Amino acid sequence: MEIYSLDNLSLREIRALRTALDAISITGIDAAFIALLQHKVSSQIQEIENHLKNEEKKKDTLLDEAIAKHPESNLKKVRGKKKV
Repeated sequence: MEIYSLDNLSLREIRALRTALDAISITGIDAAFIALLQHKVSSQIQEIENHLKNEEKKKDTLLDEAIAKHPESNLKKVRGKKKV
């Protein structure tokens, strides 16, 4: 079996596909196939969300480090944003 992927889909588009999988009728042998497909898409969504959270944490850490290295800049972190 060859494996293909859908590139260049946004998170919103992938979520729409996942929602659509809940709306289709499932009967007989197709039930297991659709259940597996639902699981794969849900797992992919979770991986993307985790990646986005990790990237945001990384940015916050780098910002905190930059502020700590330059305390004379009078920058204060307020709710994830810089205040001058």
